[in-house]
This record gives sequence, structure tokens and C-alpha cells, in this order.
Amino acid sequence: MEKVKKIVSIETIISTCVASLLLIMLLFELKLFGESNGNVIITFASLAVGGFFTINSLNMLDRNKILGWTSLGLIVASVFLIILTSWVGFNSPIVNKVTIVLGLLSVLFSTIVSSGLELGRTKLVLQIIVYAVVGITCLIFSLILFEAISLANFLIWFIMMIILSVVGIVILKVLAKKTVNDIIKQDKNMVKISREEYQMLVEKSAKYDELMSKMRENKEDVQ
Repeated sequence: MEKVKKIVSIETIISTCVASLLLIMLLFELKLFGESNGNVIITFASLAVGGFFTINSLNMLDRNKILGWTSLGLIVASVFLIILTSWVGFNSPIVNKVTIVLGLLSVLFSTIVSSGLELGRTKLVLQIIVYAVVGITCLIFSLILFEAISLANFLIWFIMMIILSVVGIVILKVLAKKTVNDIIKQDKNMVKISREEYQMLVEKSAKYDELMSKMRENKEDVQ
């Protein structure tokens, strides 16, 4: 798994650099790939963002394999659909809208689940509130995107929910990092040994106790 993470990390760095370079060139009206320049930028940008969240998903596998693989599957599917849509150019608006919603859900799922796994049951009430707010925001966005409801009627509420979602996610990420740092500090104050070494220490401790007990008995006999 470490090799996979290393490969994905290299791919993410390269994709980020290429996408950034192409965007800078675009500012100076330089299109290295001609008419396909926009598609190339979207491709490398998708690989960069997808690579970042893929690493995040791979890190989840140590804590929860089901959530980790689910997050990884959503990220891969989103990146594939975005790249495919940009190059093929589907005429169906539904496909494009599904791609947007899936991309948003995959990013939010990866972000929230990683924070939840790091926090565990810490700040559980706050976690539930944030998850509910984010879920409602995604639902409103999806309904607006598919024209089930009018943006004009829910604009103020939608903006408010977006702000609350962003604030909530940031707070959870900060708390998650603090929790991880606290665990690291605790680990620094502890000495880690293998199971065999622990068993050896237990046996030596038992022999020591037995020896001390015999010495006390011999002392009492002498007296």
C-alpha cells in the first residue's frame, strides 16, 4: 500500500505542476494544445485533485476498510466521469449534472469521513450537526441543479447553508488534527515494544516475584 501511495503522490505532484503551468500559459494567451487545451487542463486538474483525495482515502483503509474503499471508489468514478465528459462532450445535460453531483459528493464524503475517523466519538454531537448541515446543503444543490426547485426562492438559505457547511467542515478538520497531534504526543511519552518482548518482560517479572518471595520465606525461617 505504501508503494501505491508513493505512486499516487508523484502523479498528484506532476498533475498539479502541469495544470498550473498550462493555466499560467493561458493567462498569456498561449494554448500549447490548441483547441484541446481546455480539455487537457481539466484532465490534469482532475488528476491532481483526485490524487489528493485518493491519498486521503488510502489513509482511511487502516481505520475502516469499508469507508476507505467506498471513498476511493467515489473519487475514481468522479475523476473518470469528469475526464470522459470533458473529452467526449455528452450532449445530455443529465450526464453533466450527475458528474457534477458525484464529484461534489466524493470530495465531501472523503473530507468528512476522514475527519470522523480521526475524531472517533469525540465531539459526536458536533459531528452529527455538521454532517446534517452538509447533507442538507448537498440536497438543496442537487435539487437546484436538476431544476426541481428554483434558486431564486432558496438563494439566501442556500448561501447560508454553504457558509455553515464550510465553517463546520473547517472546525471538524481542525479538531481532527488536534486529536491526531494529541495522540502523537502521547505516543512520544510511551515506549513501544513487540509482543515477544512484552511476554519476556512478564515472564521475568514473574520469576523476580517468585525469587523475592522465596528470599522472604528463607529470611523468616532464619529468624
